[in-house]
Amino acid sequence: MPLSIGLAATLPLPNLNGCSMVAWAQETRTYGSHGSNGRSGRPGRDGVPGQSQTTVVDGAFTRFTLTGSDGENGENGENGYRPRCGGQPYDVSYNLRAPSGGDGGDGGRGGNGGNGGDLTVYFSDRAALQQLLVDAAGGRSGRGGRGGNGALGCRCDRRDWDIQTCTGTPGQPDYSCQNIRYSCRDGHSGNSGDVGRDGTVGVDGQLSIVNQLEPLQPETPTTSISLSSLASQPVQLSRNLWVEKSGAKALLSAGSQVNDIYREYTGRVEGSVSLDWQAPRPLGSFGNSQVRAEIQPGGSLMAAFSDDLWADYTTRQQDGQMTITVSNAVRASEATRLAWGGVQGHGANLKTVVLDLAAESAYVNTEFRLTLKVANGDPRDDRRLRYVTVYDDVVPAEQVSLVGNRFELALGRLPIDRQPFSQGTYGQVEITAVRSLGANSAQQSLSWQGQF
Repeated sequence: MPLSIGLAATLPLPNLNGCSMVAWAQETRTYGSHGSNGRSGRPGRDGVPGQSQTTVVDGAFTRFTLTGSDGENGENGENGYRPRCGGQPYDVSYNLRAPSGGDGGDGGRGGNGGNGGDLTVYFSDRAALQQLLVDAAGGRSGRGGRGGNGALGCRCDRRDWDIQTCTGTPGQPDYSCQNIRYSCRDGHSGNSGDVGRDGTVGVDGQLSIVNQLEPLQPETPTTSISLSSLASQPVQLSRNLWVEKSGAKALLSAGSQVNDIYREYTGRVEGSVSLDWQAPRPLGSFGNSQVRAEIQPGGSLMAAFSDDLWADYTTRQQDGQMTITVSNAVRASEATRLAWGGVQGHGANLKTVVLDLAAESAYVNTEFRLTLKVANGDPRDDRRLRYVTVYDDVVPAEQVSLVGNRFELALGRLPIDRQPFSQGTYGQVEITAVRSLGANSAQQSLSWQGQF
């Protein structure tokens, strides 16, 4: 049978004069076999929600059963399995550990109760609601299963014994014997499994009342639409308005069970959103980008562009119509495609170059923050070369020029001592470019280290 080997705690050194003592730094082996852990119980199934309904009351007594079903109880965890205890070896020259019992499995989670169904009622006489008996109670929660019991560990048949060990040649001065004591420890009992968590009680269904007999019109309170579609035709939005009140049970027949908070229809708002594209670049370059439009309960209209587009725009609302006028736009992924273009010159002519790989600088605002450090000496001669910060601020706009897609930052004309910019000086340049358009902005960092 398999044996597990470990080291016992270090005890006093053996007495070489032959007296009996406990062994030190001895290996420990387990005999038999440990018990297996019990399986965890399966979770209980959740209850089924009650079916929602819509009705028009005519004064006749009507009963509605919209209850959610109960969640099922979780399954109990399985008990841990007993170990195999037989076969403790006798008079062996190592310590023993009896097999341990298996852990009990955890109890399964109780199922959640199903929510009660919602009821929407159209009426012309509010008193007619008293003829409705509504049971929209949520289902009861399932209980968590019990954890399985851990199995008992095995006990040793014999707890300690001595083994005599001799060294040297019998009858000679170097011959000596000593008794080493070995022991057996009982196996551990398995831990009991945890009790499963109870499910949650289902929520009672909600009552909604509409003081009219005609069905409400469908609503489109929000929508997402491509720029190309919005430019060709305005999008129509609508929202049905509701107010929440308490005391739902008082409106219905005695004995009804519903959520105390009910909704009452108060009206409807409508509006439209259109796009006026005035950006210098054609709409076709951005036609697949999306606009999310929404009409608020108060009737105000809102719109937001998708994250893949930077747009500079204004909005104008009048008589339930909103027009979005876009004056400039770029793709967000193109706004931070800057690259290092090198450092050129020295002294008053020292400048660094930043390249716009996406060619968007004509449409995007750009500001540069510069951290400039210089050092005296040569790092090949001085491994502990220290850099000193000589400038850490925004580069003035008059020191930045843009030619095509090439930015040039005139470092030699910054309002600082030009002595550090002498030819052969070692420097570190860190640039943070802040790119912005409208309410959008992003940063990109570039760095360089070398010799002017």
